Amino acid sequence: MAFIRIKKVKGLDYYFLVKSQWDPDRKDSKQKIIKYLGKASNVTINDIPPEFRNNPRILSTLAANQEVQNEKSLINRELRELVFDSLRQGDIDKIMNIVEKYKKQESLFEFYDSILKPVMVEVGDLWIQNKLDIGTEHVCSNIASRIINMINKLHNEQRLKKEIILICTPEGEMHNLGCNVIESVLLEKGFKVSNISPSVPSDSIIEYISDNNPSLVLVSISHRDNLGSGIRLLQKISSYFNVPVLMGGVALNNISEDKKSFIESTSPNVKVIPDCTLETFLQIVKFQFSNSLKKEKYWNKKVP
Repeated sequence: MAFIRIKKVKGLDYYFLVKSQWDPDRKDSKQKIIKYLGKASNVTINDIPPEFRNNPRILSTLAANQEVQNEKSLINRELRELVFDSLRQGDIDKIMNIVEKYKKQESLFEFYDSILKPVMVEVGDLWIQNKLDIGTEHVCSNIASRIINMINKLHNEQRLKKEIILICTPEGEMHNLGCNVIESVLLEKGFKVSNISPSVPSDSIIEYISDNNPSLVLVSISHRDNLGSGIRLLQKISSYFNVPVLMGGVALNNISEDKKSFIESTSPNVKVIPDCTLETFLQIVKFQFSNSLKKEKYWNKKVP
């Protein structure tokens, strides 16, 4: 009989499609994994192999999960409204209280992905539509940055890894809220982070890499106008250092495959990350970070 087994990892549920099989030697049944389904909140009937989609036990589990997700969606919508109002009012304590409670139930990156990011997108959209004045937009952005900085201070003393992950933006890129969010989730996971955003001259970034020898470089770009300077920065980093570089940000969310391939052709060490959840982003970072530690770092050329 096939069914869905639930495994809880750091407070989150993950689904496995399993089948009980009789072991004649042990005279007992054992579970055989048919398929790893992924995070419970993302699993749908389409993830189930066709031959198991009419299984009552599986359908029951998925139905119960859908009910939980619907309830969670309603709660998130209420929390987004509360955070939006709190940002406009500058109520930092109320937002920090929401963050702490949300982290216990879900995770920090879930708070950023499901609550703060949609709220800040709404703030930007309302400002563009002239439904929110520039002063209120600045208040919301500044309070959001202060919240992230407060969260970061809680994790700064918990750093476990000695190697550095560098976060930067190309010259001309003045937005760094996304960089601060990335720094926040990396700090929580025990990484040592140097966030030198926003808008640092390329030569200064090269000098910083030379002096501090990071194991991974993250380049964030929010505006498409800065893609050119971002690509030039990648080319400069790759010409001097053998270090993996991940490039992401809003400006890269909808780029064509040809453009993505062009950017990644800069160097075998360069990888473009289109729009993805912070959970997926963390998995990519961990993979690149662990791989970089297995390689011997060296300078390709003498840094001027």
